[in-house]
Amino acid sequence: MNVPLSVVIPVYNAEDYLQMSVGAILSQTFSNFELILVDDGSTDRSGEICEEFAKKDNRVKVYHKPNGGHSSAVNYGLERMTGQYTMICDTDDFYEPDAFEIAVNRIEASPDCDTIIFAIYRPDKEPVEDPASLVSFDKRTIDKCLLSGQTYEYCDIGFHIESTWAKIMRADVIREHCVRMPEHLFLDEDAVYCLHLFQHCRKVAFDSHHIYHYEIRYDSFCHKYSDVAVRMLPLILQEQERYLEKYHPGDAEYSKANDLAVFSWFNEAEEHYFFNEQNTQSRKEIYQEYKKLLYDPTVRKHVSRIKAGKDDSLMRRFRLALYKHPTYPMFLLYAQAKKQK
Repeated sequence: MNVPLSVVIPVYNAEDYLQMSVGAILSQTFSNFELILVDDGSTDRSGEICEEFAKKDNRVKVYHKPNGGHSSAVNYGLERMTGQYTMICDTDDFYEPDAFEIAVNRIEASPDCDTIIFAIYRPDKEPVEDPASLVSFDKRTIDKCLLSGQTYEYCDIGFHIESTWAKIMRADVIREHCVRMPEHLFLDEDAVYCLHLFQHCRKVAFDSHHIYHYEIRYDSFCHKYSDVAVRMLPLILQEQERYLEKYHPGDAEYSKANDLAVFSWFNEAEEHYFFNEQNTQSRKEIYQEYKKLLYDPTVRKHVSRIKAGKDDSLMRRFRLALYKHPTYPMFLLYAQAKKQK
């Protein structure tokens, strides 16, 4: 191995952010690393800017590839890393100046630990003091949160368990088990990656150091009007089914968690598409698309297995009834309730 740490950044049309994210990495207090920039077919000046960084700093390695999506670019970088550990960064976010020093020291002091999850700064939340004291890494609990898409309890205190960034990972685990991002997904791909990564880790830990700045871009893929959640929901469920069949066959708790992902991803589909103010279709047309998604064979299989819980709210019970029997009057009532909320 050439260096202790490999840092991977997937790059696509990020000319406005590269100076910030790459600049923060090249000025780290820990300097013995390689920075792998994967230009994923950018159509702006991103590729040129990456090459300019490489000319000025021999730690920077630049690769250019045809556009294949975020997962494809991350995988391309992981396949070319030479370090003992790896970290990932998005182009519109950045690491604290001592992030790598903290992360490398922490994992080297924990020889039985294969991944460490660090706290993050978010512009919309005050940082929680010592968040690691509030959680423990119980694998079954974490897995079920990832499968169901209900990771908000961790997000609220500063941990993004479902993201690839703000983590330091032993590269040998990734190499040996060929842990990769699912390239056919454009939502939830990080969570699926983390499910497979954690499966092969001897131990995973939380650390309270806030090393990563997560920037919210409202023009980004996950915030704009889009039908991507509609298209991805069956594929997400199928990908997680494959994970369960491989590692947890017949485990009823894991299967139930995956069934509940229907709630999380319908929330995404409603926010960004079905009930988004930019959707100019009639209520009847939206209902037909909503019903079509519910009758997708994969979605239907999961919906049919969900049962109302004794502690479920009235709204959650109503949603489940709508999912099981999506009549137009029920849909209109639900749409009105969502609008009032």
